[in-house]
Amino acid sequence: MNTDTIRHLLEKFYNGETDADEEKILENYFLDSDVETEFSTDKEVFLHLSSVKKDSDFTVPEGMQRRISDNIDMWEKQSKANKPRYYTLYKYVSGIAAAVVILIGISLFMPNNQDEGAAMKDTFDNPQEAYMATENALQLFAEALNKGNAKMEKAKEVTVSVKEKIDDITNLRK
Repeated sequence: MNTDTIRHLLEKFYNGETDADEEKILENYFLDSDVETEFSTDKEVFLHLSSVKKDSDFTVPEGMQRRISDNIDMWEKQSKANKPRYYTLYKYVSGIAAAVVILIGISLFMPNNQDEGAAMKDTFDNPQEAYMATENALQLFAEALNKGNAKMEKAKEVTVSVKEKIDDITNLRK
């Protein structure tokens, strides 16, 4: 028999995609003929399966399906219990957005107590003092921005780890 056909059937067999006829072809090939060295491990597998098949009939123990189902349910509950909640991040972000909207609304609709004819006055007479105050304000802003970036990086790491766990669970179900 063609080795490419055997490779293809073995791949299907190990993926659980073969039907009874294809399994019979593989069984006949490995039990009835000399096989190439690359298939020696597979031959051992089929010899063992054949001997087990001949020795006894297997029966599924009573309640096995229920026990397996209960274990799967328990594992799903454990994985859900260990999963961090995404909504907390959304809660914080939406709270900050709401605060910004409220501040903008207050600044736009708050009555202006100044005379409309009065011009805006400078708060500093000395340009050097104005520069220093601006620099301090920008430094405070940069620190606040860096704190926010650090929290976003932490949230990103949590998101990546959760995605990996979800992928692992998805791969287990396949």
